[in-house]
Amino acid sequence: MTHKDIETLFLRLARLVHASQEKAGTGTAWDYSFPNGETHRYIFRNIRSHIEIEDCVSNLLIWIWNTKDYLKLRLEAKVLDPKLVEQFINNDSNLLVCRDLAIQLKHGKADLSRSGKFPRLGEVSFSAPQSAISTFTFKAFEVDIDIGNPNEIEYRIPILDKDGNEFGEAFELITSSISGLEKLRDDIEGIK
Repeated sequence: MTHKDIETLFLRLARLVHASQEKAGTGTAWDYSFPNGETHRYIFRNIRSHIEIEDCVSNLLIWIWNTKDYLKLRLEAKVLDPKLVEQFINNDSNLLVCRDLAIQLKHGKADLSRSGKFPRLGEVSFSAPQSAISTFTFKAFEVDIDIGNPNEIEYRIPILDKDGNEFGEAFELITSSISGLEKLRDDIEGIK
């Protein structure tokens, strides 16, 4: 594994981060049934759907975790002990949570939790300030909202522990995990 291979990998991570931040899309819709039995439909136009955001974040978490394997190979290429990567990860709580999420996403379950939290992703939510909205259309059992400025939308995915308590947020975890990996990469490249 060469320095160039590692740089190519980090460029991929940057592209995946950029893709996860894209907010414009074909729209999303869902139904909500009230306790009285009425069902209303909510339609948001010109934004990415919840599932698209979830897919982007899931793919990114898996790639972040896979990056450690590349860094181990880089250490081996420099005739150094690849266990240094695991030691670094064990001292970074964000990377441990990222690891647990990636394993769960990749395999459907996680029997062990290196973070001790057995984390899982909560449901995607978003907020739309009034300035992002072009039009509202109200019908009998439907609300249709046209988002004129999707870049003002804020997506959020909570990270929940095994008891369902929120202890983090996915986009923040991604940022801090990549920062940790960048530090590790720089440390590895600095070793002669």
